[in-house]
Amino acid sequence: MTDIKKLENIISQISGIIAARVVPDGDGISEIHVMADASKNSKQVVRDVETAIMASTGSKIDRKIISVAQMSSAHVPKQESRVASLNIEENGKKLVVTVTIDVGDESYTGSASGPRTSIQNLKTSALAVIDALEERTEGIFSVDDIRILTLAGKEFLICHITKSEGSKEVSLIGSAELIGDPMKAAASAALDVMLRV
Repeated sequence: MTDIKKLENIISQISGIIAARVVPDGDGISEIHVMADASKNSKQVVRDVETAIMASTGSKIDRKIISVAQMSSAHVPKQESRVASLNIEENGKKLVVTVTIDVGDESYTGSASGPRTSIQNLKTSALAVIDALEERTEGIFSVDDIRILTLAGKEFLICHITKSEGSKEVSLIGSAELIGDPMKAAASAALDVMLRV
């Protein structure tokens, strides 16, 4: 049986989504209603919801059951953000990643190191973004899982980050389309999370 509250919480953590309501249908889902800002078009919001559900539950849903209501862009402050640079160095059995993140007119630099394995390399890239931006927020962050999924013929990198504040832990999911370098996609997925906390 689908955990509706958990699913609503996961969807609400997606960048640009303000609120979400999932309507159950027996053991499945009949409708998903989403309120979003105008930072993304509605098709992108639907794809993000579909990707988040696939990553968190392993279930593929029919995107036709997702309806999106968007707020006027007049209420959305726009602040450009991007992974400006990503530098990778091998240090023995470890990989050291240094990133520079541009958020509006500000730049932040962070670094992280970890064992040189395929999945851990991606986690290290995500951790470098956390290191760069953690001064902008409170809490302790960990990168728990990273997966590459194929949806609608495209590859996406999904990053699961846990934010801990005292005894409270919150699951956050970030995503980025995988075009070219997986390390940069991992950094972009972590950035997707860190801009929302």
